[in-house]
Amino acid sequence: MKKIVMNYEFVMNDVMKSIIHHICTALDVVVGLLVGNFLAVLTWRFIVAPLAVTKRLTANFSMERVVGRRLMIVYDLACAILLAGIAGVMCQITATAFAQIFNVPEPQLQDLLPPNAAFAGIAIICGLVTTVIAAVGFSFVTVFGTLMTPILVSGIIYLFTKSLQMLGIGQDGCGLWCIFNEKVYTGVVMPGQSKFGMAHCIFFSWFCDLLNHMGQNDLSFLRFGRTANVGWMSIGGMYIGHYFAWITAGCMYAVQLMENGKTSVAPGPIADLVGGGFGLAIIIFAGWSTANPCIYASGLALQHIFPKMKAWLSTIIVGLVATVAACFPALTNGITAVLAYCGIILAPLGVVLSTDYYIFPRLGLQSEMSYTLREGEDKCVKTNWPAVWVWFTVEVISLPLAIWTPVSPYFTPIITLTYSFAAYLGLTKYWVKKGWINYDEVSKSKRSTALVEEGSDEADPSEGANEEPTDVA
Repeated sequence: MKKIVMNYEFVMNDVMKSIIHHICTALDVVVGLLVGNFLAVLTWRFIVAPLAVTKRLTANFSMERVVGRRLMIVYDLACAILLAGIAGVMCQITATAFAQIFNVPEPQLQDLLPPNAAFAGIAIICGLVTTVIAAVGFSFVTVFGTLMTPILVSGIIYLFTKSLQMLGIGQDGCGLWCIFNEKVYTGVVMPGQSKFGMAHCIFFSWFCDLLNHMGQNDLSFLRFGRTANVGWMSIGGMYIGHYFAWITAGCMYAVQLMENGKTSVAPGPIADLVGGGFGLAIIIFAGWSTANPCIYASGLALQHIFPKMKAWLSTIIVGLVATVAACFPALTNGITAVLAYCGIILAPLGVVLSTDYYIFPRLGLQSEMSYTLREGEDKCVKTNWPAVWVWFTVEVISLPLAIWTPVSPYFTPIITLTYSFAAYLGLTKYWVKKGWINYDEVSKSKRSTALVEEGSDEADPSEGANEEPTDVA
């Protein structure tokens, strides 16, 4: 029986840098993250889950049926590299905990390269161990992650209450909201940082997982759900693994500022300061359990490019990339920007897929163009050129906006998603009007395939027009 395993994230760097250093008020954080995470839950439930339980294909095969094999090779390569980079960040987070145990200096907020050879060695070991475990026993990893979830949740609760005690809750009549307002989320902008408001918190928390929901990457996991209500399972991840853990991370960072004035966002030393050995264990298991699904998804993308490649080999390859990435603090210190750019780069094809599934049938347009025009072939060789142009032009617009203009990477996806939807719909209609996508050819293809199936005594009814690609997962 297939099971969906959800790993709660407890990655403190993104919140510490984006919310503490770009200081928000307590109201901005509490309300903004509440709203943003709820929007993310709704996206999983009503955009991702219905498609997942209807098609029951991985994200890679679902997109290939729409855009064609050639474009998917480019997408899969980008997806494999970016997800491996994210896995590397998680391995580095685990490395900061081990560095604290062995008294190795951790990276500072502005570090781009490893602070010393010892830390680089620890990061490499963490990456290699994670890679080997994922390659030889992912089933064990998922089961272990499921068993660890209650411990991780308990750990977050413990670190939250311990942080509040160290910040002086209850002293001089200062309650929870007083601690938030006066010692954690003060609204005072630190030198060299820009102001964050409620809108930043909303869109940051909504779009930090843009690759997984709007980008439809979580089709690979949610396809095993019985109904679309499986999308509501994201509530646990969003409100325990994101909302509560992020607020806890802010409190822990405030403790560090109060105790020693350090501005480093390395999770290991902060967890040790607040929770001691138990805090370090939470960081190790949280980073590890989050790195493994990223390596799995990255290997899946690579295996989709090379279908004959063994699963263990694709996992080893992307794991080595993740191990290299784990050595560079620049990725971890800028994880919010990394996640934003991943969404900007990969989400447009998710929008194309959503538009194809939800909108095209209502407008009389042919969905799954490449799969429908395969003419009895197993591979979707027809390239969906409207999708190609949409992906190219949206990146030309979105990436410069996010990198070189005052438009924040957290707001840029609004433009990215809107443009992708409108441009794909408009270009497809234009292609059909010009006859470059021929519906008569589609009908002819279907009729020809049906005649072949009916006229051949040896024909397998599972083949032909109704065949779905083999899922390498």
